[in-house]
Amino acid sequence: MKAHIVREPRCALLWRFDETCPGYEGLAKAARSCGVTLRTVGNPELGGLVGDLCAGKAAPAAAPLAAVPERPALIVSGLSHQTGELGHFIYLVKESGADLPLRAMVTPTSKTWTLAQLLLELNQEHDTVGEDRT
Repeated sequence: MKAHIVREPRCALLWRFDETCPGYEGLAKAARSCGVTLRTVGNPELGGLVGDLCAGKAAPAAAPLAAVPERPALIVSGLSHQTGELGHFIYLVKESGADLPLRAMVTPTSKTWTLAQLLLELNQEHDTVGEDRT
């Protein structure tokens, strides 16, 4: 029996970052060159599972009542670290001038989390690292 390799969708979820933000055009160009679909997510998607959102599925109608910080985030799915495509995409994002202080790669664990859970975790990590630098 042949093994079935599950390919994660090549997607980047954008929290609090859209076409009105400086650097968006450069980010969109980077995404096109790497075959990554950009999906802007907001409060209605907070209750959706990260893996489902990356696959383009709709979030459930009821969003959690979590207070998620406004800090912009980029959550990337489907790019390989081993082949260098993830590093290349992140390099292009940096070069675009897009101010995205939170960046994450979707993992087998995080794809089962709600968007709210992941954003809260990323913000907590960001705040903890910031405290270590002072």
